[in-house]
Amino acid sequence: SNGLDLETNRSRPAVVIFPGGGYGITYDGEAEPIALKFTAAGAVAVIVWYSVTGHCPEHPPRFPQALVEGLTAVRWVREHAAELGVNPDNIATLGFSAGGHLCACTGTLWRHACLAPYLDANRKPYRPDKLILCYPVITAFGPHHQGSFDNLLGNGEAMQTPELLELVSLERQVADDTPPSFIWHTFSDPAVPVIGSLRFAQALFEHHVSCEMHLYPQGGHGLCLASHTTSDAFPVDAPFYAADWMEHAVHFLFDETIR
Repeated sequence: SNGLDLETNRSRPAVVIFPGGGYGITYDGEAEPIALKFTAAGAVAVIVWYSVTGHCPEHPPRFPQALVEGLTAVRWVREHAAELGVNPDNIATLGFSAGGHLCACTGTLWRHACLAPYLDANRKPYRPDKLILCYPVITAFGPHHQGSFDNLLGNGEAMQTPELLELVSLERQVADDTPPSFIWHTFSDPAVPVIGSLRFAQALFEHHVSCEMHLYPQGGHGLCLASHTTSDAFPVDAPFYAADWMEHAVHFLFDETIR
C-alpha cells in the first residue's frame, strides 16, 4: 500500500454522456474529453454511441431508437451501480446539441406511452436523476435546428407530423417529474438558437423543477469544453469564459441536495 486513501468504497455520481452531431454523427470532441473531466473530478462517466443516420444511411434509425438506447444505458448503470461504485440515486444524463435533445428526451419522455413496445412497464429504473444540457436542441417550433429533426424523424411533412413535432419539442413535454436540470448555451449560437434552452428553463420554472442555467454572450456552436483542448475556434488572445461551465456542472452533479 502507498498510504493513499482513494475512497474506493464510496459511491459516487455517474454521468451518461451523449455526444452531439445533429443525429447524423456522434462527435468525438463531445465524448472522451468530457468523460475524462468528470472522471478526474471523481465521477463515473459512461459514453453512449447511440444510433445516428451516419451509421446506417440506407436504413436510418428514427425516433425513438436513440432514446430507447439512452434510457437503457441509464438503467444499465443503475443496475450495475454496486460494481461501478455509483450512487444509484445520482445518475445524470448529459448531452451536447442533438445529444442534448436526446438528454432532454430521457428526462421528459422516460415514461411516455410511445416507448411501451421497447421498455419494461416499470419505468422508474430508466429515469435519470439529473439532466446536463449543453447548447441543446430542444424545439421544432420557431427558430430551431432543422437538420436534427430531419435526421431524427425523416424528411418531409409525411414523416414530421404535427403530433410528432409536438412530442419531440421538449419544452412542451416538461412535467413535475422532469429531473432537475443544468443548462448552458451561448446567446450568439448560430446553429442551435438559445431560445430552445430559454423555453425549456421556463417550462421547468412552471413545473417547479430546479434549474441552474448559464448563458454566455459569445461563442459559436459545438464548443465542447470551450477551451483550446477541444475547440478549433478558441481565440488565444480572448479565451471563452464559457469554459467555466464544466466546473459548475461538476458541482451540480455532486450536489446530492438537488433532487
